[in-house]
Amino acid sequence: MSNNDKPSKYRAAIVACGRISGAHAHGYQANNIPITACADINQDAVNAFGERFGVLPEKRYLDYNEMLDKERPEIVSVCSHHQLHSPMTVDAAKYKPLAIFCEKPIALSLGEADAMINGCNEVGAVLVIGHQRRFSPQYVSAYNALKSGAIGELASMEAHGHPGTSLLVDGTHTIDLLRWFADDLPVNWVLGQIDSRTHRSAWGSLVEDATISIFNFSNGIRTTLTLGGAHLTKDEGKYFEPLWKDVEGGNYHHIILRGTEGQIEIDGDAPTPNRPWVRLVKNGAVEELALPKLPSPHGEIVRLMIESIETGSRHLLDASSARATLEVIMAVFESSRKRSVIQLPLSIKENPLFEMIEQGVL
Repeated sequence: MSNNDKPSKYRAAIVACGRISGAHAHGYQANNIPITACADINQDAVNAFGERFGVLPEKRYLDYNEMLDKERPEIVSVCSHHQLHSPMTVDAAKYKPLAIFCEKPIALSLGEADAMINGCNEVGAVLVIGHQRRFSPQYVSAYNALKSGAIGELASMEAHGHPGTSLLVDGTHTIDLLRWFADDLPVNWVLGQIDSRTHRSAWGSLVEDATISIFNFSNGIRTTLTLGGAHLTKDEGKYFEPLWKDVEGGNYHHIILRGTEGQIEIDGDAPTPNRPWVRLVKNGAVEELALPKLPSPHGEIVRLMIESIETGSRHLLDASSARATLEVIMAVFESSRKRSVIQLPLSIKENPLFEMIEQGVL
């Protein structure tokens, strides 16, 4: 009998049964962890998830607190919209699970993130945040080449995110990847500007339309990041223009790692036609970098989460890492508000974007 055939001593429960919950469920299945309960305020959603992943009808709930109280699972996944990450995680921690796997972004403010981390620390629960791209082959290929010295010492990075989304929705992944390439070193200052003229919402929270930022890691590595697009006006009417013309919805998280001896280019979540997905540019030559064969990202997240439970090891996606990513986002908003370079760590606990919109200055 293989390890994956052995009965698991852990049970997982899902809070919120939308699209991303399926990825969490597959991660548990890859580690032979049964999903014994699920909850969602939408009856159709909870039933669809239950049928898909074999959750008994009596274990499908419309109230997640009722589910957690009755079922007491060892692991809880929080797959809700952004504004519910903090309250749901804080609630889940009260039932003393061994681990909570929450979707990104960790929260909508540093105060919310701290409440989540403190709540889990109080009961000894591992808190992991879903920045799963650290386990995707194209980014791992670039990471391995970088750490093997293929471009010498990393000097700077350039990144371009999805032209149609925002820092909290997709930029959190981009910043997390940049922090990973920079060995998760602290960011010591941020300079940023945002456009938020439409006051649009996405995944449960207000988001900006476009942003550009520069941030500096403690070892001097400088990073430039663009995200979103501009709502402009021409003679023929209004139109939308992405901030970076070569980046589209399919290949966002386009990242360039510049070193002292060359550069590595990653075309994001999908390859660009007619060119290598990940490439080493050095001495005038372009070399395609092979993609490693890896387990599914969510399966690997869950495997490492179990390892953290059993050994006390720090998970690569530990909540403290996600908080550091969120702090960069909050610093971009604060820089836009203050029109100045912002030094980290931040003392503010609220979301400057929300405050600017509420005060009518955006």
